[in-house]
Amino acid sequence: MEPKPLGRGLEQVSRVFLSEAATQRSPPPDEPDAGSFVVRRAARVTRPHIDEAVRDHAEAIEEGLRILDRGIPCAPCGEIDFLAVDRKSQLAVIDLETAPADELLIRGLSHFDWIVGNVANLRRMYRGQPINFSLQPRILLLAPQFSTRVRSAARPIASPEIEWILYHVVEVRGQTGVLFERLPALD
Repeated sequence: MEPKPLGRGLEQVSRVFLSEAATQRSPPPDEPDAGSFVVRRAARVTRPHIDEAVRDHAEAIEEGLRILDRGIPCAPCGEIDFLAVDRKSQLAVIDLETAPADELLIRGLSHFDWIVGNVANLRRMYRGQPINFSLQPRILLLAPQFSTRVRSAARPIASPEIEWILYHVVEVRGQTGVLFERLPALD
């Protein structure tokens, strides 16, 4: 839609009275510009969807994070969801849940203990990968929510380093997306 002419010669002098921003045409409020979109909280998502998001977009969790493997059996502790390496070549155990569960902390600590006890096997399994085995592995716990109780219980644990990462499932332009949010340490 073309702007209406101002009439009576005002078009020639209007630039004097209007700021530069005011003279630029902006879209009416009911016409979103091409770059805007609506984000909505999505319905509950399945475990495979979160697994795929972690596997394909580890950089969204942490810059330089790279997935090495997934579903690593470590009896009697169950499977490690993902084994990754960060930009410092430090191993990272990534465990996740699709519902709030305080047992995720115990699972992560068990997996850490298994890795520490199986360094020789891991060296063989990931030969050629840039991993600094002199650094202790980190634990990254992913869930849609963490209780204050479990985070408080983990506060006195100085080692290993535990990272709490919330994930949010959103719908963007009809597609489901996952946002990762690192929680600050409790003081």
